[in-house]
Amino acid sequence: MGEQTSHQNIANYLVTAQSEYPDEVAIISAKAGQFKPRSFKQLHREVTLCSTYFKSKGISKGDSVLLAVKPGYQLILIAFALFHLGAIPVIIDPGMGTKAFLKCVQNTRPIALVGIPLVHILSKFFPKAFRSVKKTVSVNQNTFISKINQCKLEQIVNPAPSSSDELAAIVFTSGSTGAPKGVCYTHQIFNAQIAHLKADFGLTKGENDLATLPIFALFNPALGITSVIPEMNPRKPALADPQKLVQAMQEFEINTAFASPIIGQKIYSFCESSNISLPLIKRLLLAGAPTSPILIKNLSKFIPNGEVILPYGATEALPLSAITQSQVEQLEHSINSGKGACLGKPLNGNTIKIMPISMSPFASGENCPKELKQGDVGEICVSGPVVSEKYYRMPGATCDSKFNDGKNFFHRMGDLGYYDENGLLRFMGRKVERVITKDGPLETERCEPLVNAMKNISRSALIGIGRGRIKEPCLVVEVNKTNIISFETLKANILKKLNLHLPKFSFRFVVLEKCLPMDSRHNAKIHRLSLAKKWTKIIINQPSLLPKA
Repeated sequence: MGEQTSHQNIANYLVTAQSEYPDEVAIISAKAGQFKPRSFKQLHREVTLCSTYFKSKGISKGDSVLLAVKPGYQLILIAFALFHLGAIPVIIDPGMGTKAFLKCVQNTRPIALVGIPLVHILSKFFPKAFRSVKKTVSVNQNTFISKINQCKLEQIVNPAPSSSDELAAIVFTSGSTGAPKGVCYTHQIFNAQIAHLKADFGLTKGENDLATLPIFALFNPALGITSVIPEMNPRKPALADPQKLVQAMQEFEINTAFASPIIGQKIYSFCESSNISLPLIKRLLLAGAPTSPILIKNLSKFIPNGEVILPYGATEALPLSAITQSQVEQLEHSINSGKGACLGKPLNGNTIKIMPISMSPFASGENCPKELKQGDVGEICVSGPVVSEKYYRMPGATCDSKFNDGKNFFHRMGDLGYYDENGLLRFMGRKVERVITKDGPLETERCEPLVNAMKNISRSALIGIGRGRIKEPCLVVEVNKTNIISFETLKANILKKLNLHLPKFSFRFVVLEKCLPMDSRHNAKIHRLSLAKKWTKIIINQPSLLPKA
């Protein structure tokens, strides 16, 4: 995995960057007038000033700080200032909704709040959620930078010394298939992630990154990479303007981008319609949900000197494995036939096991379940330096998802998969979204790709109909705008294909949704559980169609 400094505060990387290439651009906005570009030297100076300002407000090493600012320059500046102090930023995705956001705040009990005025107002209306907050800093977009520039630099400006197992940040999961949870990031995890990005993905100083996912832009200063902030709302990627994204890639000579599949689809569609090539792209990393082989193939046509890469991981553990477009192309038929999306092989230093499927906690040590044999579908469990060991203030969730096999500590991903005959990891879907039918268990990736490959389908979702343990499989489909056949004809075609390829299962239900509900972070994960509740209520009025228990 390359060299790794295990005792290094991530803010030290910025110290190195401003020393080695002070005048290179660290961060720039693709939207004119959004904010002035900063060199690594300027970014480091403002990070130091910002940490001094926070210190004057009483924030110190070890304080948990709710970081609630808009994506962009201020997010990167403030996050690094908190790292510099040795404080612990708490990062919660506001896209999860106000109720879930407030619950996360209440459960985390942050000592301090650094946020935009709107969040401070929110704290007044919901004092119970914010009652742990003793120190506050308001971040006004127009005046904050001038405020910190009024500070005088202290004599000691080096980042706070930190041990490898010391808590560095608390980053919340999206909660797309369960309650959002605060993942404990140590300094060792950050260092291990940076080492992977260098060694396994080839990211190197002097490159330009289109930062469509703000949280990943935090790694760029540590890598000596220029962050280009696109003109889009990262909380609503489905609304991003593809023309602006592609123009930014051309104007700022983008070499790499980490994006969700919906952004990849937008980039492809615009390049295809405008006959535009992106010869400077070295790598386009797509993550957040399985990406269809056809999208990967289509994108590859417009990045002739680069490749599409699919890294695998989650907030609790990232990156774990990866696969390239050439490997996906070789496996296209098996993926579209329901053999599972391919996740590649574990990256150096990571261990990935396939364990028995269970909704209960795993015992550790001698009583730990045995790993399944090659080819058997089970739960993907991971170990390695990028794997978090616990959730913050959530011992129950930690117990449910962590175990020790007697040698190594593991995290249960909640994903189902298996190792194929070539030793490649295959993804079959989320454990909680598996449907238990009278004919046996049915995973989402076993049937959805069959439907998604059909001409008139935009995307589909497998759900279970019924209120008991045994459910009736149902496909919810979203048709594309060019659909010119009747839904009844389309439904018949879908059922014919499913029953032909999966004769073991008795498919009877296909229903139509104008637009499938998606997660806000990536606009890639389908909310299948909410769809199941909705359609069960609708279809339950026809009990004769439901399976007998």
